[in-house]
Amino acid sequence: MPILHFNGKRLPPNLAARARPGQTLLSFIRDVLGLTGTKLGCGEGGCGACSVVVSRLDCSGGGPNDSSPPSIQHFAANACLMPVLATDGFHITTVEGIGSVKGGLHPIQSAMTNLHGSQCGFCTPGIVVAIYALLAQNPTTAYVEEHLDGNLCRCTGYRPIWDAARTCCIDAGAKGSTSSLEEEPFGPCGTPCRSCPERDICEMECNTADQDVHQRKGSDKGRVDTGEKEAGNGAVECSVSAAPANLCCSSSSDKMREFFPSQHDGGPSHEWRNLPNKMFPAALASADSDLSKEVARSLVVVDRSAPRGGTWLKPATLTELLGLLREYEGGCKLVVGNTEVGIGEFALDTYSSARGIIVSDLTQNSISF
Repeated sequence: MPILHFNGKRLPPNLAARARPGQTLLSFIRDVLGLTGTKLGCGEGGCGACSVVVSRLDCSGGGPNDSSPPSIQHFAANACLMPVLATDGFHITTVEGIGSVKGGLHPIQSAMTNLHGSQCGFCTPGIVVAIYALLAQNPTTAYVEEHLDGNLCRCTGYRPIWDAARTCCIDAGAKGSTSSLEEEPFGPCGTPCRSCPERDICEMECNTADQDVHQRKGSDKGRVDTGEKEAGNGAVECSVSAAPANLCCSSSSDKMREFFPSQHDGGPSHEWRNLPNKMFPAALASADSDLSKEVARSLVVVDRSAPRGGTWLKPATLTELLGLLREYEGGCKLVVGNTEVGIGEFALDTYSSARGIIVSDLTQNSISF
C-alpha cells in the first residue's frame, strides 16, 4: 500500500488504498480527498491551475563523496500530469494546507487579496501554491521573478500578481535594488518609461510627465518623487500631491508600502516562512526512521477494475528493475518524469492492462547488484 501524506498528515489506509495506477494526483485530490481548491484547467500542464507543492527528503547531497546532511526539497508540480502513486513517500501541500478563511489566510493569500491579484479566482490557488513553493526554495525577489512562470491568468493581469509576490520576498524593501518597492511608471506598451529606448522622443503622457518631474529635480536618472516623509514615530507617510496632476499612470507602490510591514514585522507572524519545513512529516524528515525505510521498499499496486485498471511497480534497486524488464519483455512503460505524454498514454482508457514502472526514485545508493 502506498504511503501518502497530504497537508501535514498521513492518509489513513482506507484512503491510501484508493489510489489507482492510472489515476492522476489531481483526480485523487479532488475526487477522493474532496479538496477542490486544486483546479482542473487545461489538463495538460499548461495553465498551472492544478499546482501543488511536492516535498521530499533529498539524501543524495552533492555527490558520492558528499557528507552533507539530508535536506528537504520543495517544488511545485502539475497535479494533472503527475500519477498519484508517484507521490509514495512524498508530502503534498495543496492550497487548503497553506491557508484558508476559516483557519487563517497565509501572507501570500493576504497579499493576493489586498493587492488585487485575483478576479474570478480560478487560477489563484495555483498561483498561490507556485509562489509558496518558490519562497520555500529561495525567498529573494530576483529568484521569484526569474522562476515564477507556468501559471496563466486570463482576467487579472500579471502586474498585481507580481506585486503581491514580491511583497513576500525577504528583500522586497531594499532601497536601490531590483526588489525595491519604489516604482517607475510604465507605458501602455508595458515598457518602463525610464529604460525605454525611445524615451527622448516618446510623447505618451506617462513619459512626458515623468520627465517633467525629473527636470524639476535637475536629473533624469533619479526616481519619481513620491512625497515620502518620515513621521515622528518612524513610519513613512506618502503625499498624494507629490505626483504631477497630469500623470496618467498609477502603480500599487503606495499600497505595497502600506502592506509590506505586516509581512516582515518579525515575531510570531514571521514564522510563516518556515511553514513548508514545519508541515513536512517528522517521520519522513530522517533517512533512518522506520517510515523512511518503509518508503524505500518495493511497491506493487494492481487495479483490475475496468476500464482504467493497470499495474504500478516501484522497484527498490536496479536489480529489481532489470528483473521486471526481463519479465514483461517490453510490455510495460517506464515512468520517469511528470510529462504529458507519459501520463496521457498511461491513463488512456485503452490501456486497461498497462504496467507502469517508476524509476525516478532509484538513487545512487539503490543501484546495487
